[in-house]
Amino acid sequence: MRNKLLMVASALLVAACSGGIGSYEDGIEAQAEVMQEMLGVLEKVDDESSAKKAAGDIEALGNRLAEISGQMRELPRPDASEMRDIMQKHSAAMQEFQQDVGAQMMKLAEYPVLTDAWMRAMGNMR
Repeated sequence: MRNKLLMVASALLVAACSGGIGSYEDGIEAQAEVMQEMLGVLEKVDDESSAKKAAGDIEALGNRLAEISGQMRELPRPDASEMRDIMQKHSAAMQEFQQDVGAQMMKLAEYPVLTDAWMRAMGNMR
């Protein structure tokens, strides 16, 4: 469970470091919005049928994450100080997301189709 939470946090950080998004901060905010949508999808899962539907939704959201990351890669990279400021500004929201998603992570273990979709979606953020 803890590893999955760390995976989510790491994915957000990787996405923030990877590139219309006008700035890295805009990209991070857009990615956070998509991650919140993913959380909403997981919250609706309560059986195998809903897990299969959710897997498709998560994959689609993963494609959106890939688009955002692609746009972010085209931007100049912020220096370490700017990145630290951005991360500090968004740290409370990331902590809240980690708490909210923690309750849903058990569904990834319970429904392998969700695990596969989630891993592919997170891979899209590179």
